[in-house]
Amino acid sequence: MASVRTDSGFFVIFCLLSTLSTADLSGSFEMEMYTIPKILATCGQNLTLECDIAAEKDIEIKTFFWMEKQEICFYETENQTGPDFECRGLSYTKNSERYYNYSLTIFNVQPKHKGTYHCKLRSKQGVLNGKTIVRVQKCVGNTSTDVTPTEGSCSFKDVFPEPVVFWNQGLENLTHLAETKVMQSAEGLFSVVSKIELKKDPSNPDHYNCSLWMPLENDKNETQVQFVRAMSFSDAHKLCGHLCGVMLPLLSLVFLA
Repeated sequence: MASVRTDSGFFVIFCLLSTLSTADLSGSFEMEMYTIPKILATCGQNLTLECDIAAEKDIEIKTFFWMEKQEICFYETENQTGPDFECRGLSYTKNSERYYNYSLTIFNVQPKHKGTYHCKLRSKQGVLNGKTIVRVQKCVGNTSTDVTPTEGSCSFKDVFPEPVVFWNQGLENLTHLAETKVMQSAEGLFSVVSKIELKKDPSNPDHYNCSLWMPLENDKNETQVQFVRAMSFSDAHKLCGHLCGVMLPLLSLVFLA
């Protein structure tokens, strides 16, 4: 759940924020809005967007709300909670200045939550608009491997952004030998199944390694393909398990006979 900051720590974060909107009416007073310009969110996290306003005195608020494609919640309404979000408002006076905060917390962030979130204030003293761009990455759900006497496969579910799969056995790159299929759901998540034919070389003790890589952004707006997760298996081990499962019942029949 979201937590409301105490008065003493309320504007410490301002040094990390960008002033996106300022209103200065002649004969009135100045007020400023602060929001975080961009956030890189990891799938499954709870993400809190902050919208802070500093003013020389009380603001006569008409509307103060968050929106992304549509209005999400309003400051004037009691703290609001939906199936995947919560909004909280707070105001106080410090050093003769008036401060307002309206936070939007998104629970269990998923690709559907990416977008541009706008914080909007309309008041008798002026209009302020701020925004936060939310990017979502590093989504990886269930993973599994499956091995037969002739083929090995890796499966990755609920992946975002769209990944690539690399194969190797020891120092040998086998990616060009694999067949990889990528499917996308209505929610924007990808499912990946990659298969490779086993070489059946008992003299090679190295495991087959299947690794998931995806393009990830950093704070400098640079995108690089980075390693995320890997699975490995031994064809000899799995093949033995399969053959043993077949041979043991046959041996039992022989002994019974």
